[in-house]
Amino acid sequence: MFLALCAALLLGLPAFATQSLTPADVEGVIARVVQEARARHVAATIAVVDRMGGVLAVYQMSAALDPVPVLDNPYGPNVGLPDSLTGVYLPPTGISKAFPKGFAGVLPAGAVAIAKAITGAYLSSSHGNAFTTRTASQIIQNHFNPGTLNTPSGPLYGVQFSSLPCSDLNVRLDVFDYWTGTEGPHRSPLGLSADPGGFPLYKDGDLVGGVGVKAVGAYGLDLSAQDDTVPVDEALALAGTITLDAPTEIRANEITVGGLLLRYSNAVPSDLIANPYAAPPYSSLPFGLKEVPGYYYGSINDTILPGVVYGTPPAGLAPDTSGLINPTHPPLILMTKSQPRYPPTAGAGLSLAEVLQILRSAYAVVLDTRAQIRNPPGSAAAITISVVDIYGKVLGIVTTPDAPNFGIDVSLQKARTAAFLSNPAAGALLNADPPPPPSPYFNPEPPALKFNAAATSFFHAPVFSQSHAWSARAVGTISRNSYPDGIGGSPNGPFSFPASLTTPFSDGLQLNLIAYDLFVHLAWIADQQTSPDVPPYCTSLSAVGSEIYPQPVLADGLQIFPGGFPIYRGNTLVGGIGASGDGVDQDDLASFLGLYNAGVILRTGIGEAPQGIRANLLSAYGISPRYVNCPYAPFLNGSGTDICDGK
Repeated sequence: MFLALCAALLLGLPAFATQSLTPADVEGVIARVVQEARARHVAATIAVVDRMGGVLAVYQMSAALDPVPVLDNPYGPNVGLPDSLTGVYLPPTGISKAFPKGFAGVLPAGAVAIAKAITGAYLSSSHGNAFTTRTASQIIQNHFNPGTLNTPSGPLYGVQFSSLPCSDLNVRLDVFDYWTGTEGPHRSPLGLSADPGGFPLYKDGDLVGGVGVKAVGAYGLDLSAQDDTVPVDEALALAGTITLDAPTEIRANEITVGGLLLRYSNAVPSDLIANPYAAPPYSSLPFGLKEVPGYYYGSINDTILPGVVYGTPPAGLAPDTSGLINPTHPPLILMTKSQPRYPPTAGAGLSLAEVLQILRSAYAVVLDTRAQIRNPPGSAAAITISVVDIYGKVLGIVTTPDAPNFGIDVSLQKARTAAFLSNPAAGALLNADPPPPPSPYFNPEPPALKFNAAATSFFHAPVFSQSHAWSARAVGTISRNSYPDGIGGSPNGPFSFPASLTTPFSDGLQLNLIAYDLFVHLAWIADQQTSPDVPPYCTSLSAVGSEIYPQPVLADGLQIFPGGFPIYRGNTLVGGIGASGDGVDQDDLASFLGLYNAGVILRTGIGEAPQGIRANLLSAYGISPRYVNCPYAPFLNGSGTDICDGK
């Protein structure tokens, strides 16, 4: 490690902390949660992960709630996740557990705890922001703030369906391959979670992982930002963070978005019943390590694992030593077995030189952009950038050091979403998407062709069978349950459902494309002996000419919040670019302006979609989807306002 650090300094690379979670740290987290649970006379399932999402331990107390019910739709009938997963967890008797009226669907408790822990780790960073699953709950709902009518949806509406277990980007554990145990970003069994009770963990101010707890109640979210109730799960998880808690100055409750203060935790240390500093030693606890297939097998040999050190090759994310993107301020790149995982490469319609310049230009924009969600105010943004070709093949991914890890997968989702839905073949592909096989347990959502038909009716034109350029922001506009976004009584967008059917567990086409994948994966976790795991790709949508790249074009799922744009050569679609990590307008700026600047430098015809085919020229109910929205005065070291106008 010392030699690696010296080499980094000589090359001018960013210096990373050598902190990581030790087995003793993990034991302490578990012991503190167990002590608090005993004091409250409840039993909990506890998961601890490292910064890259690797599961270090899952501990389950005797008589813990397992499986966990999914909260019913409070606004109307169940569709989506609650309805689809009814009976997915089958105990050995083959008979599903029954739950009181008001709950539908059940989930393995270990999967729930892992998803909550990963969310706390993935949404946070060392030197900018610390977010929890409560923060996630606030920013993914139909209104921002939740419970405030006639306000737009949360800025990260849709992020819950990222880091999916079917994703081709997120690493899945193979017990016979050491590298898959350390390299991330790892997949999450449920995507990202909004159920309070997931926190990041820090050592000496550096993010090292996350803890997630499930003890009582349904898997759900907080429907009101004004609710100060302290959930049991959140109090237990908070107890686990003591001595590993986030610096106060970067917690969500010190950060504003759109003029609104974010939420970190309703629970505070004074709410704890037991003294977390006097927790019993882990060695005194009864054996409770629990196997979670595909994520944690330490229960087999009573092993708690050490965490990986962020920014090193074993973590799967390390400094770029090539100098190809930015030799002065090198980005991080994804690694596999100490080799670049997605080195810049040519794709269908894009040369290597063009891919490199797009990545360089977008990364340069990021380095000069003022952050939205990082403290102190005036910090530089930290964002991940992905470039794909028209088949969804990854042509390059770079990320700013200390960018939140959720943005790695999300940036790729955004790039693929823009490339896929801007393709005139998208309508036919949606119509051809095969329905899942019949099942007495799985209740599928409407087939994808119905969403395409709804879009055709909505705009009075087959918009996904014509040459229209769709940004991730524009796709998000038609994926909300009101059009325009947030206005009660308005019609729902064609990729969504009416407000009475829409929840974060049921948002329309986005979930429709991957719901069966979630069902298959969770059934495999619950009963690994009788069902296979989901394949390493989401959706079955394949582009014309897919023999060039055999995986489906949306291999990690659809994404519906801003930061992704199609790439054109003149009037011809050739790929997509996505950015994610530090505010949705900043994501738009990095991807849109980065692509524009690259086109100016290259002079090969590469650049933005022609203005005459952008989705903002379409209209429904007298309203047009927004294509791009950049910050007004975004730069730290330069002047300029309305930077993206006219481009």
